[in-house]
Amino acid sequence: MRNIAVIKIGTSVLSNNGKLDKEVLKGIVDEITQVKNMGYPVVLVTSGAILTGIEALGINKKPSALSLREKQVSAAVGQPLLMKEYVDLFAERGIKVAQILVTEEDFSIKSCFNNFIRTTRALIQNGIIPIINENDAISVKELVNVLNVSNLVRFGDNDRLSAIISSNLKASRLVIMTDVDGVLDEKGMIIEKLRSNEIESLIKKLRGMSEYGRGGIRSKLEAALLATSNGVIVNIINGKKRGLLIKVFEGKEAGTVITP
Repeated sequence: MRNIAVIKIGTSVLSNNGKLDKEVLKGIVDEITQVKNMGYPVVLVTSGAILTGIEALGINKKPSALSLREKQVSAAVGQPLLMKEYVDLFAERGIKVAQILVTEEDFSIKSCFNNFIRTTRALIQNGIIPIINENDAISVKELVNVLNVSNLVRFGDNDRLSAIISSNLKASRLVIMTDVDGVLDEKGMIIEKLRSNEIESLIKKLRGMSEYGRGGIRSKLEAALLATSNGVIVNIINGKKRGLLIKVFEGKEAGTVITP
């Protein structure tokens, strides 16, 4: 099952003035359904639990301004609400989904990691879309450095998590959805095509720019470097714009494509 498509949706895509953008989410689910109907088994890596929890709890802060405990509480409240949106939207389209929440601690145990991969494969073989997120409600990586985790499975955000998953599932493609049109050069122009051997030098060029940071272009390029080193083609596209995801799987130009 080499034609697996891993699709990662960032919080910035799902956010609209600090709230979950249900119209954008609906549009993405429509397009994922089309991709699945094109014959691609889909694995979805989604952010947005903290965002959804903040809205539900009436917290008047941006996620970045929350304390660790506030983030964990928001994630615990928001995750089931976010999943309900996915469950309901996909059910309307006749698709079953499953939830898997993971931490680096889970991945530090080889048997747990292998079982995660086996379970994910079993789900897609049964036509079910696995929806995966980091379990922010119990993750301690921001409190203490998680020991005994191989760099091969260590992740600091969902960008890298999606790359680890696509690499170990031997996916054909990883699509990272963000709120910009792709990887931009120093002049703000889209870089339409990149090879994996160009990524490290590009990261050095972009170092110091505002979007170079956690969850920004750096993490996406580093995720792409990991995925392409394992033979996975990576696309970075604007998830707020409809039609781009379909273009990717039709072989048309969309955002930035990074090839091994």
